[in-house]
Amino acid sequence: MISIYRNNKSKDNSRYFMKTYVLKKDERGYFVNDTRLIEDAGTLKTLANENVLAMLKKLTKKPATIDSIAKMLNVNKKAAVAQVEKLKKANILDELEISGGKKLKEPVYKRLANSFSYEIEEVNLKLNLREKELDESTRKFYSKFFTEGKFNGYICVGSPDPHGEYKSIARDTHFGMYLSMFIGQHVELPTNFPVILDTEVIARNLFKENLIVIGGPVTNLITRDVNNYMPIKFIKEEGWGLKDRTGVHIREYEGVVTKIRNPFDKSKDIIVLAGIRNPGTFAAILGATRFSGITLRNYNSEETWGAVIRGYDIDGDGQIDSIEIAK
Repeated sequence: MISIYRNNKSKDNSRYFMKTYVLKKDERGYFVNDTRLIEDAGTLKTLANENVLAMLKKLTKKPATIDSIAKMLNVNKKAAVAQVEKLKKANILDELEISGGKKLKEPVYKRLANSFSYEIEEVNLKLNLREKELDESTRKFYSKFFTEGKFNGYICVGSPDPHGEYKSIARDTHFGMYLSMFIGQHVELPTNFPVILDTEVIARNLFKENLIVIGGPVTNLITRDVNNYMPIKFIKEEGWGLKDRTGVHIREYEGVVTKIRNPFDKSKDIIVLAGIRNPGTFAAILGATRFSGITLRNYNSEETWGAVIRGYDIDGDGQIDSIEIAK
């Protein structure tokens, strides 16, 4: 279990405390419970009393009076008062007040946290829980883009206006939203706006950045510009296709997931998610996100890597929901 500190502060007993949590993980995921740090090791002796622990558990639902606490502790009222004062001093119990800061006629007491912790040594280890949820191959694939819980780069989509030599209009820009939802699971919300048009990359000369490019060379001019560097290339003969070592792929539901060193800056990466047609681009998006564990299982930090993805509509609702890797 790990204590996580948050910056919001709450006022108890006229003192300010950092809000602290205990972090727990099991096969279902991560869970937190609030905790209060104990400053005095002597307080541990108080908490080690079985009657005190039983009383604290009973304060879960509602506060209690001294008489009620005396019954819970199985002691007389005088001993209960002494015990409550000790627990208040240790910031385990607090006396409630009515609005305006006035005390109730009959004081009632609440528990200040669901758990209490004592730090033998303070080690503030910064965690990036989101990035740790990725499988190893996927983490390596996006390593230049996910750094210390932050997104480092741009998502480049085709312009919705007629542009390029084919005067094309990109109709796959909305796929970037799905990709962004995937990325958002693993990084913090960026302070800059990382989604840009292909025409913006050109206008702002952003070629020397980490880029995730969505769409083929007809609708996205950046894919056009890096196509010759890709291990699986778009080719135009009688119609558009994808050429890899096994041959040419021409089905509209086929796409490519590929990663290359940025030819304009070798310290950066470019990932291209693109299809021969719109369904192929969507298949590539799914392959790099929802099904990344399948698509990238053989990826091992290669500088140049690619796979042809085929998308299928298994449940018959008219939308691609499954993928396979073309052999």
